[in-house]
Amino acid sequence: MKRSLKVLLLVTVLFTGTMTGLAASYDSDSASIRDLRWRGNTIRVAISSSMSEQSPSIKRGSDVAQAVERSLQRWAEAAGLRLQIFHTPLQNVSPSGPRGDGISLITIAPTAENTLVFSKNGNSLPAATRVFFDRNGNITEADIVLNASHQFSTDGTFGTYDLETVLMHEAGHLLGLDHSSTVGSLMWPQIGRNGLFSVSSFFRRELLDADLAAVREMYGVFADEEKCCGTVEVKLAAGFGDSPSGVWVEDAVSGKLVAASAFAANEKALRITSLREGSYNVFVSEGGDGIRSGSILGTVEVSKGSTAVLKADTDLAASRSSAQVGLNGEAAVMSLPVNPGKTFTASLVLQENAGDRPVLYSSSKFISIDDGSIEMTLDPFGRFVAVFDVTISEDASPGAYSLCSLDRNGQENCFPGAFTVSSHQNPWYKRDFSKY
Repeated sequence: MKRSLKVLLLVTVLFTGTMTGLAASYDSDSASIRDLRWRGNTIRVAISSSMSEQSPSIKRGSDVAQAVERSLQRWAEAAGLRLQIFHTPLQNVSPSGPRGDGISLITIAPTAENTLVFSKNGNSLPAATRVFFDRNGNITEADIVLNASHQFSTDGTFGTYDLETVLMHEAGHLLGLDHSSTVGSLMWPQIGRNGLFSVSSFFRRELLDADLAAVREMYGVFADEEKCCGTVEVKLAAGFGDSPSGVWVEDAVSGKLVAASAFAANEKALRITSLREGSYNVFVSEGGDGIRSGSILGTVEVSKGSTAVLKADTDLAASRSSAQVGLNGEAAVMSLPVNPGKTFTASLVLQENAGDRPVLYSSSKFISIDDGSIEMTLDPFGRFVAVFDVTISEDASPGAYSLCSLDRNGQENCFPGAFTVSSHQNPWYKRDFSKY
């Protein structure tokens, strides 16, 4: 009998150790995991009763059901997936570990287990997603937890987080997407409250081209896309920079940002796939905080099944700088929401000592900056700020667009995704020449 018990204990230990090696989990706010995806095309998502009941963290009268449905459905349509939504009395996300309970849950319940998810970040994040996966990179469960210590709404109430925007961002993690290096994209790691730049956060409810490219690369493209897809590969020269660098790709005709990615540590080559046939401008930037500027590497032609290769030399790395953009006297590491057919007064906070008046322009023909409007000033922190008028063409389609500056030495710095053209209206325009 003793011998049998000893054997049973040994088998149990080996089995537990094996399962730990076969599966794992990570939280979207604390790790960067690549190449995770769901194996099938049907994903079941459970909505906790804490979302349907009146939560003190959600403004009364908010359309929670529609916010949940729209946030999931937009991603499902983009990825060609089928999401099955059902309701459950469950409140807690699965504890961190090798495996969860197999139920992908969306919850806002202020329980101890849910609160623990945010403890390492000082409770500052509005939400987080815990993803469980097996040794092959197949996602087996993904739990979204909203931080009950923050306030959410669906009507743009200032000071609250837009519930639909937050859920859409976390739903991207649920599908396996990492944070994006594109400032204006939904998967950019920072989400502002309603009231940043004195506007609502509704403009972040849209999937931009960079988001679509990321999910298309992960789950494939639709069969009827005959002109898809080609690849751009960027190789870093030895000594390019100590910190990881980012690459972004703009449509050469419209100037709209269509895809972006970042080098992992010690990675010297990066491929951006799922690009439709066409002409593209390729930019590279050195990693770091803020909106990191970059320089153009070149223009390439992409065709179906082809790979265009560009090399980033060491002299490009010396030109990097970071910046913040602003509107209505506020500056942030966020994209500025703008609308077609309107002129806005914006600002560019230069982190470097650049007191000279720069030349400002956009790489897009649909965005023009009035050179005569540029004025230099200092902000309360002693940083140089360029204030200027920017006009968005009526023909500009929704998406992210870059802002570029040229200093007296002829050094060009472009800031990817500084502007987000959106269908959601920003009322703080200077002039309106749109057609009604």
